[in-house]
This record gives sequence, structure tokens and C-alpha cells, in this order.
Amino acid sequence: MDRVRFELGEKKYIMIEVRSCNNQPFEVAKATYKLRCGLTEEASGECEINQTNDTTVIVMALVQPQAKGATYELEFTYQIPPETLIYKVLVNVQ
Repeated sequence: MDRVRFELGEKKYIMIEVRSCNNQPFEVAKATYKLRCGLTEEASGECEINQTNDTTVIVMALVQPQAKGATYELEFTYQIPPETLIYKVLVNVQ
């Protein structure tokens, strides 16, 4: 699992790169995120989707964690029909 560091008060994009594993063109139809601290969901919403070429997509979420010293889990859920995939990133707040 990837890990990202924030200073308290920062609001930043966290991005994941989605690539075709077979070099075939694809599109991400929809992408959402959830930012959780433990069992508490602090933020959620739609992701920005940037199709860089036929085989690579950047999925981005703009987040601002609120608890100093906490470790959050940012969960991306994205759809490449007919599949739905999930990718998680740990966010450490200093």
C-alpha cells in the first residue's frame, strides 16, 4: 500500500495512475474516493479523471485530513466496465 505524508492544514491532490496491463485502450467510466480515519469517514466524493493516453489514466482526489498525528486510509473506487476496482493509500498527518 502506498503512503503519503501531509502536514496538518494541507489540502492536496493524491493521484493514482491506472495502466492497461495488456496494452489495450480503456477508459475509467467513474471514480470516487473515501477518506477514513479508523472507522470514521471524514470525506468522500467524485474523483477527477485525466485520460493521458489510450492506455493510461490518472485518477485524483483532493483531500484535507483534519486530525494531527493520525493515519488515514484513502480508498479509490473506479470503474472500467464491466469491472469495479479498489485501490487504497495510507495518509499520515504530521
